[in-house]
Amino acid sequence: MLKSKKALEPSLFGVVIEDNSVYCGIHLTDTQLPNQCVSLGILRETQVISATDNPSIFAGDYILAIATHPIMIPALKVTLKKIHSVYYSLNSCLLEARPTDTQSVNSNDSELSSTFNYTTYS
Repeated sequence: MLKSKKALEPSLFGVVIEDNSVYCGIHLTDTQLPNQCVSLGILRETQVISATDNPSIFAGDYILAIATHPIMIPALKVTLKKIHSVYYSLNSCLLEARPTDTQSVNSNDSELSSTFNYTTYS
């Protein structure tokens, strides 16, 4: 006789890639997913791009993935939603906004006393 096995239903879902995602600019096959999880492709606007095409991942894309065991769903979601710890964008660099050596602040005591207002209570 055949033993009955409990059938596990795989879970398919998509995760949107944010501007500061760790996956922006890398190829889909370079993502490391948890065990029993597989990426199927990318949804970009209205086009589905297969994982076999190994597309680059951009902000606004949805990574389509499947977890073959329900217990792996939370781990897969956390993995795909990884972001940089600070704001990060391939299009801009926030370090450019820092003052340079030629733009150093020149302050003296007279400027400080007029800048800060304080009240004394007796």
